[in-house]
Amino acid sequence: MRLRTAIFGAFALLTGFGPGADALGQSEDAWKGFRGDVFGDRPIRENSPVVLLTAPARAEDAALVPVEVRAALPPGDPRTIMKITLIVDENPVPVAASFRLGPERRETHLSTRLRINAYSFVRVIAETSHGELHMGARYVKAAGGCSAPALKDEDESMAKLGEMRLRAAAAAGEAGLSRAQLMIRHPNYSGLQMNQITRHYIPAKFVDRIVVMQGGELVFEMEGGISLSEDPVIGFDYKPDGAPLRVRARDTDGRAFETEADGNAGKPS
Repeated sequence: MRLRTAIFGAFALLTGFGPGADALGQSEDAWKGFRGDVFGDRPIRENSPVVLLTAPARAEDAALVPVEVRAALPPGDPRTIMKITLIVDENPVPVAASFRLGPERRETHLSTRLRINAYSFVRVIAETSHGELHMGARYVKAAGGCSAPALKDEDESMAKLGEMRLRAAAAAGEAGLSRAQLMIRHPNYSGLQMNQITRHYIPAKFVDRIVVMQGGELVFEMEGGISLSEDPVIGFDYKPDGAPLRVRARDTDGRAFETEADGNAGKPS
């Protein structure tokens, strides 16, 4: 069963609350309540040097909260990084997205934008090929992101639905990796937003799967949920070996979208 399906109905809608120790405690209690549903009884190393999460302490817009993940293993470490999971404790569906990485990845750099429904810890869990789980966390003050009205009206959103931009970096970065950014035009309706004219809730409709390939090799496969922002943006790194980058995406209505970009961007001349 897909991760999104397995957890989607497991949690009731959580209400917002004010800042302070009670808010911190409620977020921690929420995490303790559902971590077993996602990771079972596997130990998780907290504040691990393997993974770093960057997010604002106070969000300017709770519907567009930028987060950035860096995960790296020490030089010579035989393990690889297999999966990255993003979690927002106080969201109606805490698992925001999971990224299954391609083979032989010993480091990765991912970024995206999240909706945050209430003052909450945002967590990243990195899983290695040996099965260890490493966690980084950041407490973010934001509220109402899952029910915030869409920035565009429904007609405009549907007219541009599925348009994609894939931009590769112009120069190689750390460890010979280049950066790319993918943007998908999609309202990513959460199911908690109200049509401002009809006053009816808009049914959930969102991008739930993205696959990025380079030649015949997987860069990453993402399973997403309602916590990804409108017009999802995913930043990622890849090795510029000349093979083209190809993207296939799908939403919960079964619509499929595709694009590609030159895989030579960032390749040393």
